[in-house]
Amino acid sequence: MHSALIDMNAVGQTDVGRVRSRNEDSFHLDPAHGLAVICDGMGGHAGGDIASRTAVDVVAAVIASRDHACGHGGRTLSPAEEERAAADAASTVRSAVVAANRRINALNRQRGFAEGRGMGTTLVGLWRVPGTGRVVVFHAGDSRLYRLRHGELRLLTRDHSLYQVWLDNGRRGQAPQRNIIVRALGTGEQVEPDIAVHDLQPDDLYLLCSDGLTGIVPEGLIQRILTQQPPPAAEDVCTKLIDLANGAGGPDNITLILARFVLVPA
Repeated sequence: MHSALIDMNAVGQTDVGRVRSRNEDSFHLDPAHGLAVICDGMGGHAGGDIASRTAVDVVAAVIASRDHACGHGGRTLSPAEEERAAADAASTVRSAVVAANRRINALNRQRGFAEGRGMGTTLVGLWRVPGTGRVVVFHAGDSRLYRLRHGELRLLTRDHSLYQVWLDNGRRGQAPQRNIIVRALGTGEQVEPDIAVHDLQPDDLYLLCSDGLTGIVPEGLIQRILTQQPPPAAEDVCTKLIDLANGAGGPDNITLILARFVLVPA
């Protein structure tokens, strides 16, 4: 399949929820370049909203500059060229996340916060590899990315949380709180995001979200909403999912992006 025939249609929404007075989530959406990013800030008055917005802005700027530099003239890449493009894209994403982490960490130090203190943020995103039918998925923290393909919802990220560590270690001892993050941007000098490259298929639907959704609304219910027939408008799906989280108490900010990859006329 000619990779240029796959395009991204996407919408995003954010809501403060029913309990918090401040929305510390941020998101960036650029369908033209196949880029979607969500960050869930941490720190409250220490600046979680600043951390999330800084991360989104830095990551988007670095990736956009790289995307503009990747011109393939609409031609089909060879398999070897696709592999190189995917590797280059993954490297660009890592550089973008490292730059964002450095910026937030520097802001923490300027404001007098010791290492590991102050503001921080999770991050989850996807970026279509320029000129290919592949997508880079990246994250740090417990914001998630799911893919709906042929009616099956699959989680493509793994939470960087103490609760997930407890699960991985056989559930020994008392379960920790689910919201204790073990990897995030800004709280240390270095961060290593998880990065993976996936092949795209027409009609793939990707859901990116903060834990204000997945910590409250069960995955089975999310899948039922995403697979309704006939399919509702994406904006209506976003609104429905946010309403479900708020209806269950809305204890956290809720942010989500729905990105569908579709065939476009040649």
